[in-house]
Amino acid sequence: MRLTRKQTICDIPILKIRDYFDHIRPALISPEMISEQFDLNKEKTKELIDVLLSEGYIESAKKKGKYQLTIKGQALCVARYTNPLNKEKADKLFQEFMERVEEINSNEFYLYRVSKIVLFGSYIDPEKTDYSDIDIAFELSRKAKSHEEFMEMDEQRIKEAELAGKSFPSFFDQIGYTERVVLLKMKNKCRYISLHRMYDGILNITKTKQVYP
Repeated sequence: MRLTRKQTICDIPILKIRDYFDHIRPALISPEMISEQFDLNKEKTKELIDVLLSEGYIESAKKKGKYQLTIKGQALCVARYTNPLNKEKADKLFQEFMERVEEINSNEFYLYRVSKIVLFGSYIDPEKTDYSDIDIAFELSRKAKSHEEFMEMDEQRIKEAELAGKSFPSFFDQIGYTERVVLLKMKNKCRYISLHRMYDGILNITKTKQVYP
C-alpha cells in the first residue's frame, strides 16, 4: 500500500490518519479519541468512523464502543507516500518485474524459483487509470530436489559471496541469505513494487488476480 498527498478520508488527509494510527497502535480506538485528534464534532466523528469501518481500516473490538485496527489498518500504518503511476509506466514496471522472475527461474545461480504470483490492489482495478504502487504476492519454492542438495548449494552460495567480499557477522546473517538474494532481485530497488507473501492476511479481504503460472 502506498499513498498520495491528495488522498483523503472524510476530508482528512490520509497521511494524517496513517500517522495517528501508527502512533496509537496497538491501543483500542474510541470515538472520543478520534474526535479529539481530528477536532471533529459528534456527527463528523461518527461519519469518519463509519467510513473507516466500511473501508476496512478498523473493526469493532470486544470492548463495547471501542475499535481496533484491521489487517488493512495495520498496512496503512506502514504505507509510504509516492507520486502516482500512470498505466503505461505501471505496465512497464510489471513487465520488467516478470522478466526478472523469468531470469530467477531459469538461472541456476538462484536456489529458489518464483512458483506463484498474485496481483491485488489498485493495479487490477479496471476503473483506475493511475496507481500508488503495484501490489504483488508471491510464493517461492526450492529448485533442489532434496533438502541435502539444497543445503549443499546454499553453503556454496554463501562461500561464493564471502569470496566476493560479502561479510556475515554471525551465523544468523547467513540464514536465509539465498532467499534474500531472490527477493532483492525481484524488488530491484523499485519503490513502486510492493512485495507480499502469499500468507499475508490482506489477500483474504481484497480482490486478487493470479497471473503466474
